[in-house]
Amino acid sequence: MHAVKLKATVGADHRIELELPAEIPAGPIEIIILADAVNQVSEGGSLKEFFDEVDKSSHRRLSKADIDRAIAEERSSWE
Repeated sequence: MHAVKLKATVGADHRIELELPAEIPAGPIEIIILADAVNQVSEGGSLKEFFDEVDKSSHRRLSKADIDRAIAEERSSWE
């Protein structure tokens, strides 16, 4: 498999147009889209805004030890 890295801009219509180099043969290809998630805006706002809201939340935060303990308890209940 041969990788080609190109830059493109997504239009308001959510379409992109690409011109591939001549060395890419005609036929099926796989396309992977990498988007800068922090700057992508969804219906609820950006990912950064989401994490800012999580940081302001009054919900109890679990430590790694709490999470590991809960997982261990759940696994032991399977037996």
